[in-house]
Order: sequence, then structure tokens, then C-alpha cells
Amino acid sequence: MGIKIFTQETVFVRKSFYSFFLPSLLSCLGIAAGGLADCVFVGNAIGPVGMTAISIGQPIYMLFNTISYSLSIGGSIHYANALSEGKEEEGRRIFANVLRTDLFLNLFLCILGVLFLPQVLTFLGAGTPGTEVWNNCAALVRAQLLLVPIMFCQGPFYYFVNCDNDPKLAAVAFVTSNILDIVFNYVFVVVMNMGVAGSVYSTGLGASVMIFISLIHFFKRRGCLRFCWPKYQFSTVVTSFRTGFATSVQYIYQFVTILVCNHLLMKISGELGVAVFGIVFNVALVAASVYDAISMALQPMVSTFHGECNQANIRCTLRQSFKMAMIVNLLIVVVLLTIPQWVSFAFGLRTAEELAMGSTAIRIYALCVIPSGINMVLTYYYQALGKEFTSYLLFTLRSFVFFLIFSILFSFSGIGLFWWTYPCMELSTLAVMCIYNWRNGSWTYLDEDNSRVFSAFVESRNADLGTVGRSVSDYLAGIDATPSQSYFASIAVEEVCAVILNQPFPSNEGYIQFTIVPHDDGTITLHLRDNAKAFNPFDLDTENISLETGTGLDAIGIKMIKSKAKEFFYRRYAGFNTLVIRV
Repeated sequence: MGIKIFTQETVFVRKSFYSFFLPSLLSCLGIAAGGLADCVFVGNAIGPVGMTAISIGQPIYMLFNTISYSLSIGGSIHYANALSEGKEEEGRRIFANVLRTDLFLNLFLCILGVLFLPQVLTFLGAGTPGTEVWNNCAALVRAQLLLVPIMFCQGPFYYFVNCDNDPKLAAVAFVTSNILDIVFNYVFVVVMNMGVAGSVYSTGLGASVMIFISLIHFFKRRGCLRFCWPKYQFSTVVTSFRTGFATSVQYIYQFVTILVCNHLLMKISGELGVAVFGIVFNVALVAASVYDAISMALQPMVSTFHGECNQANIRCTLRQSFKMAMIVNLLIVVVLLTIPQWVSFAFGLRTAEELAMGSTAIRIYALCVIPSGINMVLTYYYQALGKEFTSYLLFTLRSFVFFLIFSILFSFSGIGLFWWTYPCMELSTLAVMCIYNWRNGSWTYLDEDNSRVFSAFVESRNADLGTVGRSVSDYLAGIDATPSQSYFASIAVEEVCAVILNQPFPSNEGYIQFTIVPHDDGTITLHLRDNAKAFNPFDLDTENISLETGTGLDAIGIKMIKSKAKEFFYRRYAGFNTLVIRV
């Protein structure tokens, strides 16, 4: 029989996952490399004072990251949901509102920060005005504020282009941006001796190039995104921010925790403690870049599958995410435990005291990498699934509550115990999550009773569309669909599948996966995905059908579907054809 219920769900998941993950990994590692380059070049050119300035200036980045990435991540998730339901115009409105809000809010805060720069520096803990640390911090923070509108408009372009089925271009834009950041970081800081501000100027230059490359997606009309100026919808912005804040709240938490830790470390170990803390923070960004890359694959896929009520594919995506997180994290752990002295040396630490403190901190941090991966993958998953409270809870415990508790507690026992903050916060978060999910009776939060949704998988080699049609008819009768809905839904499945199966496939095996979802308003939505070469059945010529000449007969069923369907939508997504038909 040619119909199998989810026996081949991995056919679509694995290819889709890697089509998003691999480009995103390059992008995220590029971001981490850019941050590491800042510290490496500044640390070697200026010394621990430069590293201290970078660490003290980090809260500024955290504040603007919170705004930009809350809007970008949340907006892109709602954009993916809108497209999965065939609502193209709604998706464009979401992008326009997110981009405008991000730009104007950043401009406002930028002007405010420049006007009150001395007060900002005092708040950050830059020390006494006129000192070497103060002057370096002033140069860094001033450059950050002046370049905020450019650096933090990258988020909307990257996340929306990535979700608009163009992860390769998004990756090229970010990788190019970060390569330029690294190259000009060396030129500005080392060659031209521009100090810590040079590391910011190189980042701004890279951001400008990233935005310019992203515009190719719009000019060539590769997806559904278009520039437009719709009526401003405050509710859309709030919804996007609320969804993205569950992830981006980490930046506001880091704003607070870095600020607190800088003050604590200045008291217990001076500038060296703050410099080593900056090194550990930037090493942590490498591991975080892996989680961000996984989220960029996981979130659009889970959002799409969730819109289709395709629970098997959601579970498969989650398993794939965990598998990749563990593989990459094990490599990171091995490197950190094996050569911590080399890592410390690369950041400009030279004396025996500096290398000893740096190596100890890095080795202790390595112990938290794997539990951190578990926490982060689940947090991104819950966010994509719409479980915003659960996602927010994990981020709050991990990045704020436990971090502050352990950092303050361990600081009383000296610098040696302070670095155990990282493993303790990750393990405590994991323990709380286990208890929370146990009490709620689920880790995936998927409805176990999915009997209302029909799901099937058709193989081209032995497809029996008659059997498929009868199975669909029996299902629709079981959910009390109207006779016209049952008729047209069955015809839609049979006719569309027949047209798709006549198309060339990249290999000898062709697959069609579809779900049928009933709605409370009485409508029924069909979601179809296939691995044929790019093909939109609704582009078939339905105006020149002739029974006498026998032309266009394969389009008769498509013409009837187009005339009777309430909505129909096609897009090429993650290397596959996807169709949405509502009857």
C-alpha cells in the first residue's frame, strides 16, 4: 500500500535541518570569531587594561542586543507561522513593523547615551575619570553608541532573510561581515593603533556590508519579503518582542550580571580578574554560537511543523538538534580542557599569575558546556512552540537568578571559587527544568491526542492514490466534515499528488508528506510537502484546457481546486515544495 503514517518523517527533517544549520553555524561562529578577535587584538596590543575596557563596555552591547534580537527573533517566528498558513501579506507587515521599531528605538537611545556619556561610564564601573581604564572605556562606549543604528539593524535582516528560505545568503552576509570585522580589527587596532575604539569601528564596517548583501534577497525577490510601509501596528511589535524576549532576555540579564561581576571582581582581584572574566565570557560566546545556529534551524522548522500540526516532524527536529549540540559541544570541551594555557596566551595574558588564573577559569567553565547545551536547545524549542513562559523561566533562572546567586556567594571566598558560578548555574537550571517538566508530565509539550489531524506519507515508487483518497474520505467522515469539503479535499489530495508525482525528482525516490487539519471555524487546511524539483501546481495553465485536442488535461483537477478553495499558497522552502490549501 502506498500510504504510510509517518514512517519516513526524517526524509524532510534531516535535509531541512542541515540546510538551515550549516549556513547558520558559519554565521554564528563568525560572530563569535569577531568577538574573539576584538579581545585577542586588543589584549595583545593594549594588554589587560584593554580587556578590562571591553568587559566594562559589554553591558552596552547587551542592552541593544535585547532590543534588536527580541524584535528580530520573535518577529521571524511569527513571520514563519504566517507563511506556513499562506498569509504572505501579514508576514510582510510583521517585517516592516519590526524593522522600523528597531531602527528608531536604537537611534533614540544612541542620542541619549552620547549626551550623558560620563554618567553612563560611572554607572558601568569605569573607575576614576582621567585614569587609563576610564579613558579606554570612554573611547569604546562612545564608538559603540555612535554605531548602534548600523550594528543593531543586522538582526531583522538576518533572521527574516533566514526564515524566508534563504539561509545561504544570510550566512554569506554574516560570514563576510565577520571576516571584514576580523581583518579590519587587526588593521585598526594593531596597524593603525586606534585603540579599543578601533575594534568597534571594524564591527560597524562589517555590519554595513552585511546589510548591503542582505538587500540582494529583496532586489532579486527570492522569497516573500518585500519593503513596504504599512500602517504601524503596535500590537504586532509587542507580540514579536514578547516572543523574542524569552530568548533575548539573556542580554538584559547579562547586562546586569556583567555589571555586578565587574564590580565584584574589581574588589577581589582588580583589573586582572575583570580581564579574565572577559576572556571566559568570550569563550562562552563560542559555545553560545552553536546554540544560536541550532535555534536558527530549529525555530523556523518547529514553527512551520507546529502550524501544520505535524508532531512527528517536531519530535524529529528536536532529536536532530540535541544530536548536533552534543557533537559540537564535546569538541569544545576537549579543546578547553586540553589547551587552556594557549587560550589564555592568545588573549594577551603573559605572566605566570595571569596564565594560571586564565587556565583555571577556562577549565572550570568547560564543565558546564554540555548541560548548557541541553538547557539552551530546550529553551529555543519551547519558544518556537509558543511556550513563552517555560522558555522565559529557563532563561531567567539560568542567566540571571542562579548566576547572581552563585557569583555573589562565591565571591566571598575569593577569585578561585568564583569561576564555579558557571557549572553551578547550568546544573541548577537543569535540575529545576527536570522537576518542572516532571510536574507538568511532559518534556515536549505536544498534544498526545492528535487524532483530529490526518497525516500521511506517499512514496512515488508504490503510490496508490486511490487508497490515499479513500483514507482521506474516511477521515473526513469521522470528523463530520461537510459533503462538499470531503469531496473537494479528497479531490485536492488525489489531483495535486498526481500532478506532483509526474514531476522530475532529484533522485529515483519521490516523497509527498501531507497533513489535514480541521479548524474551529469549520474550514479544513491541507499542508503538502514534496521533494520534487521546484514546481508550483497552481502555475499550470488552466485556461487552455481542451477535451477535443487533449491539451491541458492534467490541469483539470487543479482548475477545479483553484475555483473552490478558499485559499491556496505555494512556496519553495528548505529545498522542498510546500503547498497550503484551505477548503
